[in-house]
Amino acid sequence: MSHSKSRIVLPSMTPGTGRSVVYHRFGRRGARPKAYLQAAIHANELPGAMALHHLMPMLLAADRRGRIRGEIVIVPTVNPIGLSQLVGNNHLGRYDFLCRDNFNRNWLDLSGAVAERLDGKMSGKTDVASIRAAALAALMAMKPMSELQALRVEIMKLSFDADIVLDLHCDQEAALHLFISQRDWPGAAEALAADIGAAATLYNEPYPASLTFSGVHSALWARLAERFPDADIPQACLSATIEYRGQHDVNHALGASDARNLFRFLTRRKIIAGSAGALPRLKAQATPIGGMDVGYAPRTGMVVYHVPKGAKVRAGQPVCEVIDPADIRGPKARIPVPARTDGILFSRKLDGRLAWPGAVLFRIAGAKPLAHRQGLSGLDD
Repeated sequence: MSHSKSRIVLPSMTPGTGRSVVYHRFGRRGARPKAYLQAAIHANELPGAMALHHLMPMLLAADRRGRIRGEIVIVPTVNPIGLSQLVGNNHLGRYDFLCRDNFNRNWLDLSGAVAERLDGKMSGKTDVASIRAAALAALMAMKPMSELQALRVEIMKLSFDADIVLDLHCDQEAALHLFISQRDWPGAAEALAADIGAAATLYNEPYPASLTFSGVHSALWARLAERFPDADIPQACLSATIEYRGQHDVNHALGASDARNLFRFLTRRKIIAGSAGALPRLKAQATPIGGMDVGYAPRTGMVVYHVPKGAKVRAGQPVCEVIDPADIRGPKARIPVPARTDGILFSRKLDGRLAWPGAVLFRIAGAKPLAHRQGLSGLDD
């Protein structure tokens, strides 16, 4: 058996306090393929942690039987800073209170440091191991001062060289969906979407503008390929953000099902020995981020939805209404907010059902690029 449990100790930011991150390693360190999975980078998003809660005993049993051919690193809850942010009996785990950073932004783009270290050596078919070695050297040279900076550096030391990186999130109310790089579709990303049962898959072209955790892992290879077009640099990491439905979807039935699906995908990718069986039917083809319609509240008021999450909608169809509670005119007090594209309503926002001008109300995955979405990453902060 080769399972190990380790702990990363983060620097203390105030006297008498300290936090740490626990991670598990299954299989042999350095074996290929390598998969890295983490949950709750937005610390108030726990459905992914529930999936890993059910997955880890399955991996432990597989490890004991010698079935893990590669290496699997699991970080069940990756953000102890956000987990501690309790205010007035509410858990606020999306932004760091100290520097006001979104925990899933400003991760480390290593492409410049790697390019500097390998400049002049990037010709012909560049060795993937050389790029990973340069990335590790860049990480080892960093001297983070704050707790959040240290978290980013230390976590990326665990994940930077993985063949597969899965960052497990959730939305407020949503159907299960994926964010990926266009470079991974169809290929491995299509198998991932089918295995986990994604109702929608959205791709960036070729990587997100914002430095999300999964984004920097896929973008490393894409940015180097753009910078050195003659070097034949492969897309050596399938990196994806999995949105496991909504914040309240934390239960054993969903967690166990999600764990079985992840285990099947890891088996299909030959990290775990055995048969993965037939690939499940893909629920939806991938669509571009530029085709994603985002519905915004036109004013303040109460929100009532007419369309369930995961449903197909048509352009012009009212998705919800914003209602002025002080308006006595009944139906005339209701302002409909329509879809602006055909597609899948994969996300509904506003857990408390109170809208304010400009608040995000819903997202729709559409196949056609939308003029009003051009130049936008699709990820509101």
